[in-house]
Amino acid sequence: MTMSGQKNLQRQLSWTPTRVEGLLGLERFFQHGLNSYGQNRNYDYGSEDRSNVSLLSPWIKHRLISEPEILSIILHEYSLKEADKYIQQVVWRTYFKGWLEHRPSVWASYKIELARALDVLAQDAIILKTYETALSGRSGIDCFDHWLQELQTTGYIHNHARLWFASIWIFTFRLPWQLGANLFMSLLLDGDIASNTLSWRWVAGLHTPGKFYQATSENIAKFTNERFAKTHGLTVKATSLEETMAHPLTPLKFAPLEVNDDYLLLVTEDDCSPEVYIDSAPAVTLGLLVSSDKGFLKQSSGVRGFSQGAVQDAVERTRLGGVVLQVDDWLEPVLTAAGDNRLKTVVTPYAPVGPIADHLDLLEAALAPHGIELLQVRRGYDTNSWPYATKGFFAFKKNLPIILGSL
Repeated sequence: MTMSGQKNLQRQLSWTPTRVEGLLGLERFFQHGLNSYGQNRNYDYGSEDRSNVSLLSPWIKHRLISEPEILSIILHEYSLKEADKYIQQVVWRTYFKGWLEHRPSVWASYKIELARALDVLAQDAIILKTYETALSGRSGIDCFDHWLQELQTTGYIHNHARLWFASIWIFTFRLPWQLGANLFMSLLLDGDIASNTLSWRWVAGLHTPGKFYQATSENIAKFTNERFAKTHGLTVKATSLEETMAHPLTPLKFAPLEVNDDYLLLVTEDDCSPEVYIDSAPAVTLGLLVSSDKGFLKQSSGVRGFSQGAVQDAVERTRLGGVVLQVDDWLEPVLTAAGDNRLKTVVTPYAPVGPIADHLDLLEAALAPHGIELLQVRRGYDTNSWPYATKGFFAFKKNLPIILGSL
């Protein structure tokens, strides 16, 4: 198939937050995009041509389609060597989630530092001006301004552009990386807490201490096909950021792999296909969404809409009915749904470190006095792969034969 033919197929992929659309997009990519992915994946051809990437990340974020499903299909049709680059792309997400599960203090630290950075904006006129200039789309660095507009308009930018964007934000504008990470989470349809937080830390030189990512004019020109042939104003004296807080390894939380009692199924935006791995049918289903946190940039309407649509799709697939609510306090709707059906067990897909996990921790503690147990059921894929995500990605990658074998 010609590149233009691939391009037209990719344009047919709409941001429709359903499992069916995600599976259709996966089929299109395997038929027309996977063979050239390894060679072309790093090129940002612009929003009009995404034929060299899968565009599946918003569905994977919400697990409308999941990593183990994708990997199983790939390995059924291709050898490990043939699909190596795309497999690596998929398991980077797995690695980041597992790494953050072992170091939840990174997420706690990020929230504290983000709040401080927001306070600095209110107090430091110089930093505020730099921040507002960066967000105005008139920074004077054409590629950065273009990616910002693309992000605001489409909810997506190429992975390579995300690295360039973050590098310019941190090293050229010298803005707190937490503000940039927060910007991405407010605008990206595929914004994932682990991947986003740790990628920004990696660019800054914090994930692998001392190793940072510096955007250069030459690299941007090459991998944008000369769309941005001459980028002026980038810093040439970047140095790795440092932090004083240590983030020690902690044991992974226990989570069951199955449930036997009658239960209320609680669907959150972190996993919208629980029926794939939770065998027993629930008595009733409830979908809950997180309201925007105070002090954080509000999610765009596109991000909110995709998340709500994903949870709604999951609830409807249970064929039990049920409501989807966006509320600050999750206790009342859960108590009502459980009480109306005389249930003492609430089951929800395991939520990795992030806002959903924070809410579930509060909910679990609040339900206990009412004699209701909250169980977070974890996918076997996560349980089998996360223990290997304690160091760098390449140490994790060495265990891929074991991880893929467990599928």
